[in-house]
Amino acid sequence: MDWLLLIVEIASIIAVFLLGLFTKNYLPSYMEKKGENLATKEDVKEITRRTEEVQQEFRHEMARFSKDLEFKYDFYYKQYDGLYSFLYAIVSQSEYTKHIIKLTDGRELTFDEYPFVKISPTRTVKTTYEIGKTTHQETLTETEISEFDQKKICEYIISNGHLATPELLKLAVSYRLVTNLGVDKEIADNEEFRLIKEIVMRIVKEYNFFRKELQMSYNEEELENGTITI
Repeated sequence: MDWLLLIVEIASIIAVFLLGLFTKNYLPSYMEKKGENLATKEDVKEITRRTEEVQQEFRHEMARFSKDLEFKYDFYYKQYDGLYSFLYAIVSQSEYTKHIIKLTDGRELTFDEYPFVKISPTRTVKTTYEIGKTTHQETLTETEISEFDQKKICEYIISNGHLATPELLKLAVSYRLVTNLGVDKEIADNEEFRLIKEIVMRIVKEYNFFRKELQMSYNEEELENGTITI
């Protein structure tokens, strides 16, 4: 019986010793690991939440960017198609007229001296014969290629001001103003010349700019210099 009690006491001591050893060494590591696991799960949850927020914000910003980009290019095309294509054609006509003058008369009209050349209306002379009298009646008829002079170009720009750039619109308004103010003729002539030159150059540059932005063929030299190459 004494041996049995002794064995039980020894077993109890060993059990207490092992429990103490487990509590001292293994349990803290285990609890620490469990804490790490818990923290990791919470971190993953927070990271997931933040990731979803960032993705949602990115999708929102991307949608807004795409919408802005679509509006931008849609408006660029309206400007190009509704205003600048026609203006560029008129300026091209002026430049080609100077080319024809050079071929036929040998005169070279430079852009700096003649930024815009208007084609004269068609002149028609009607001759009437009466007894002892001959009458000549001259009429001038505007055609599609002669109707646009500097003033009409500016009026066209102003009437389509919603499609013009602010810079071009200001130039057109200034030209119209200086031609109607009744200021000194020399001053008016100098301002008209300066303004029409700037207007023509801006038309050429902006026409090529819109073609470039719309991924269409364009003339790099015209975009840079603002003068048409024939």
